[in-house]
Amino acid sequence: MTRVRLAVGVFLSAWAVSACTINVGGQAVPGPMPSTASASAPALPKSGQCMNAFDLKVLDCAGSHEAEVMSVGELSGLGSGYPDTQALRKAALPPCRSVLTEYLGSADADSTRLRVWAFWPNEQGWKDGQRWRLCTVVEIGPDEKPLVRKGSVKGTLGQNGFTTFQTCTSGSPSKDAEIKMSACTGAHLAEAVPGGVVSLGKSSDPAPSKEQMNAIAKEKCTKAVHDYLGSSKRADVFPAWRNPGSQAWSEGWTNAICYAEATKAFTGTLFGIRDNPLPS
Repeated sequence: MTRVRLAVGVFLSAWAVSACTINVGGQAVPGPMPSTASASAPALPKSGQCMNAFDLKVLDCAGSHEAEVMSVGELSGLGSGYPDTQALRKAALPPCRSVLTEYLGSADADSTRLRVWAFWPNEQGWKDGQRWRLCTVVEIGPDEKPLVRKGSVKGTLGQNGFTTFQTCTSGSPSKDAEIKMSACTGAHLAEAVPGGVVSLGKSSDPAPSKEQMNAIAKEKCTKAVHDYLGSSKRADVFPAWRNPGSQAWSEGWTNAICYAEATKAFTGTLFGIRDNPLPS
C-alpha cells in the first residue's frame, strides 16, 4: 500500500493584486503564504473526487466536503533537495490554474469565490521520491477559508452558476490594497462582473508594466461593466479592476478582474440596473 505524505498550498491570489480604476493607479500587494499540513493516505484521489482541505480521504461529493479534485500531475523543474515554499508555489499553481477554467466550464472563474487549492508532498515524501501535485478547487467564504459544501462544482459556471459564486466586496477594488469579500445579498460596495476576467499574458513571460496592464484592462473592463449595468451613463457606478502583483504573476495569476464599483454601499445587485437608483 502506498502511503502519500503531503503539504498543501492555498492559492488565494485573487487578493494578491494591485488596484486601479480609469483614473486611479495601483499598488502591487504580495499574496498570502499557503497553509501547510502533513497527512497520509492509501493513494492520491482522482479527478472529480471530493475531500476536505487538509485530508486526502475521498468523500462523497454529494455529502459534506471542502475540496474537489480537478487534476493530478507531477512537479517538474525542481532540484533533489526539498524546495522552499515559493518554488513549490511557482511549480504547482500555474498548472493548477490552467485547468480551472476548463473544470468549471467558464472563463469567469477568477471573478468568483471558487479558488485553486494545491497539494504537494511534504519534506519526508520528497525524500521518498514523491513529486506529485494535486489540484483542487474550493469555495472560499468571507473569512477566506474553505467552506463546507455539498455537490460537485464541475461545469457549474458554464450552467448559469455565476451568481451562486460571484465575488462581492465590502471594500473598494479601486482604492484598497486589500479588499474583503462580503455576501452579495448583504450590503457591499462592488461586484465582480461576468465577462470581466481579462488575460494579461502568461506567467512564463515577464509581467507587463502597470501602465500596460491598465491600458488592456481599461477598455475591456469598461465594456464588461457597462454591459452588466445596461448603462454607460451612470456617475454613481464605475468600472474598476485589480491587476496581479509580481508574486501573483509568477504563480499563474495573470488576469485583471473587473468590478462594478459604486460610490456608496448598496444591498441587492447592480445587474441590469440601467438608470434606476442604487438598490437599498
